[in-house]
Amino acid sequence: MNSVSGTLYFGYFLLICTTNRQFFSVRFYSIIIIFCIGPVWMWATHNRAGEITYRQISPLSIEMTITTYTKASSVAADRDSLEVFWGDGAKEFVKRNNNLTRFEANDVKVNFYIATHTYPGVATYTISFLDPNRIGGILNVNYPNSIDIPFFLSTTFTLLDQQFQGFNNSAVLLQPPLDIGCVGRLFIHNPNAYDADGDSLAFELAVPLEDVNKPVPAYRYPNEIVAGPDNTLTINPRTGEIRWQSPKLQGEYNIAISIKEYRNGRLINTILRDMQILIRACENTPPLIESIDEICVVAGTRLEIPVRVSDPDLGQRVRLFATGGPFTINDPAMIEGPAFFTTVPFDAKLVWQTTCNHISNQYYQVVLRAVDNFYPDSTGLAFLKSIRIKVVGPAPENLKSKSENGVIRLEWDAPYACEQTANQYFRGFSVWRKIASHSMDYDTCNPGLTGSPYQKIVFRTTQTENGKYVYTDTNVEKGNTYCYRVQAEFARLTLTGNPFNLVESLHSNETCIQLSRDLPLITKVSVTVTDRNNGNIQIRWTKPLAGDLDTLQNPGPYRYEIERASGNSPFAPVPMAIIQSPFLASPVDTNFFDNSINTLENQYRYRIRFFANNQFYGLSPTASSVFLEPEPSDQKVTLRWNAEVPWSNYNYKIFRQGEGNVFQLIHQTQATEYTDINLENGTEYCYRVESEGSYAIEGIENPLFNFSQIRCTKPLDNVPPCPPIVSVSNVCDELKSNPDISGLFNTIIWNDPRALCPSLAADLASFNIYYSEFSNTGFIRIASVNRNEARRYFHFPPTGLSGCYYITSVDESGNESAPGNTVCVDNCPFYELPNTFTPNDDGKNDVFRPRINLFIASVDFKVYNQWGNLVFETTDPEINWNGTTRNGNKLPDGTYFYTCKVFEKRVAGILEIPELLSGFIHIIRN
Repeated sequence: MNSVSGTLYFGYFLLICTTNRQFFSVRFYSIIIIFCIGPVWMWATHNRAGEITYRQISPLSIEMTITTYTKASSVAADRDSLEVFWGDGAKEFVKRNNNLTRFEANDVKVNFYIATHTYPGVATYTISFLDPNRIGGILNVNYPNSIDIPFFLSTTFTLLDQQFQGFNNSAVLLQPPLDIGCVGRLFIHNPNAYDADGDSLAFELAVPLEDVNKPVPAYRYPNEIVAGPDNTLTINPRTGEIRWQSPKLQGEYNIAISIKEYRNGRLINTILRDMQILIRACENTPPLIESIDEICVVAGTRLEIPVRVSDPDLGQRVRLFATGGPFTINDPAMIEGPAFFTTVPFDAKLVWQTTCNHISNQYYQVVLRAVDNFYPDSTGLAFLKSIRIKVVGPAPENLKSKSENGVIRLEWDAPYACEQTANQYFRGFSVWRKIASHSMDYDTCNPGLTGSPYQKIVFRTTQTENGKYVYTDTNVEKGNTYCYRVQAEFARLTLTGNPFNLVESLHSNETCIQLSRDLPLITKVSVTVTDRNNGNIQIRWTKPLAGDLDTLQNPGPYRYEIERASGNSPFAPVPMAIIQSPFLASPVDTNFFDNSINTLENQYRYRIRFFANNQFYGLSPTASSVFLEPEPSDQKVTLRWNAEVPWSNYNYKIFRQGEGNVFQLIHQTQATEYTDINLENGTEYCYRVESEGSYAIEGIENPLFNFSQIRCTKPLDNVPPCPPIVSVSNVCDELKSNPDISGLFNTIIWNDPRALCPSLAADLASFNIYYSEFSNTGFIRIASVNRNEARRYFHFPPTGLSGCYYITSVDESGNESAPGNTVCVDNCPFYELPNTFTPNDDGKNDVFRPRINLFIASVDFKVYNQWGNLVFETTDPEINWNGTTRNGNKLPDGTYFYTCKVFEKRVAGILEIPELLSGFIHIIRN
């Protein structure tokens, strides 16, 4: 009971008492409460759900829309205007647009309050409004007095620098914040947020507010009402889809959803939506929708996505709805299928002819909603299916390269398929370069070269010559192999023409070229002998081309000096690794074997210093050996390797030593990691890796093969077993009839984890039990139980019953698992007061104290005489009142009224019980 209704009641109660000179029964007392509080409920009940959105109409002005969903039958509480706080110190009453008002099923009225406002400058602002009342009876908001809790909405947004950052419109929420579910059935909802600016969105569950940064009191998430292991509530942070597994109690619930908007990693908007969920006790199953989850397509593709609608309940009809960004833009999507309640099953199609204007780095989301006609008003349970669609820019085609007078010229096809777009959305092409080739697959869902080994060397070009797009790279050096890709780029523009929210297309094919081959190129660095002292690596290289070297300006003799480095050490000459020839065409052995080195533990890098006419001319690119590192584990070995080479390695063969010390091929991969499984612990296994690669240059040896060193290791058991699943029960139910708190204990039970992970739990040895007294932190081990003992443990906590538990598994090697599930239990708060005591100093019943006091932290206990005057109060749960006033004066025999708020001891701290204890106390001295 709030203070206002309490005052109304008590004043009326005393008036009756004064007139009739007697106290009324508890039953009549209850009638008075209903009589006095009833009128407050009748005028106050109002808000169900809502949100604040806006669109930016000029650099410093916005048009705001507050959308509220109210109780239609609460006519007395209808608001024709709302007081809006703009966040810059200004406020105003905004009238409702009655032309947009609509009424919906389940006693719902939808209201729109629209107004414009101009801000003093670029900054972050918060728009908000507060209404005095929510609807009554919300189970998870200050139950049972949610009617007295204010309804508060806010949206925080940033006005950006128009010259460089562009307009900032809020997301729009296309799915209404009201939905219906059934007890025990999966509930699904999606706000279906869409941002026309192309900003990224993230979603979080939040606590509803009653004022600025002030959560509503006594709030519990819906799954905490009749909590249980199958009663869970989650939100997908990427899509916003909310899933509530198995609601337990029928009634109305409210949740808040925080929709956060990011641009280039910076948070620029936050919408706080307040949503209501109605859970009914119904013998009904929601319909089903079968379709794809996600698809990525190249702009210009016509999408025809099949949709199948059915319903497990025979005889029901179902209607299919669809919302989402693709339905709100030019060249929109459409649903082909029945547009009314139809006998199931039926088929429909989501059809969308995509265009270049639809290209985006964010997914479009379509929410399909199938609703049955279970209830007489043609409403019923709904099933939601989200489909994510990404539209990407096509790849530039036929990229080619050629060397011209010391520069490299690139060209590719014109016109480009998406160069004609609205609002100059197509910005041009960027050029990306890498030394040495790199294989890349086309990933339609993750286009672009950002994050790849290529570096952007041109941010924007649209130059054309002779019907081709062209670019000339002048920043090139001899001896390097340059590989190129290009991509198209799209962006929205600020008022001054600066781009924001850049979107990358699929990348082009790769083209590689060497400016001139006037230096040696290493083609092999392969380990031939693995040894700590007498290892051997074969090095092979190609000589420069005579035409590129210009032997007239750089005559012989020629000299090749091989240099080597390992780790962080500098390059140094390799002994006996100098090769000379009088002429470039003179035959020389371009193979060299580097001996007496530690190939077991070291990776070596090589380069060749080239001299012409005894003058230093240049260095070859550096190339290293393939270096293999094994990581043993339980019945497996994970192999990882790396090589720093100027060519592109595109395949690796893994060999394992078998019978007769012969290495046998066991796997091939494009990755640089492989795990060999089903091995025997303690047995030695030896491996080597062979890389396969290419320079992708005509005239160079192709493919290139190089071996790693040989590495041996033994698998060992270092993997812990799976943790068990724990459950905890206590003796709460028995305590009410037997309040003796001595010997209180919690019963801990857990499963056998070997059933879940038989391969990891074969050597299970024991279980460790951990306990935390106050919260879900600071755990200590309280017991260890052998695997052959009963999986049950009785714990006698030092104070009360509250605490949290988890259990780990330990194997015979001493490996301990991570914690399993954590289970927390509360004390059993129980508080019962007598109605009579005899403070006559006879040593019997002289003090008023609770009959039962279990796990109560404090109370707010007050006693009033028949005139409504406070005569005694305390916060001590034991009360210990001897029948005197606060001044120590003895009170006369008679009947007194008391109120008592009780605060329980809980795991997470202090929690107020919503109910207010009250009653009568009889003082009898004679």
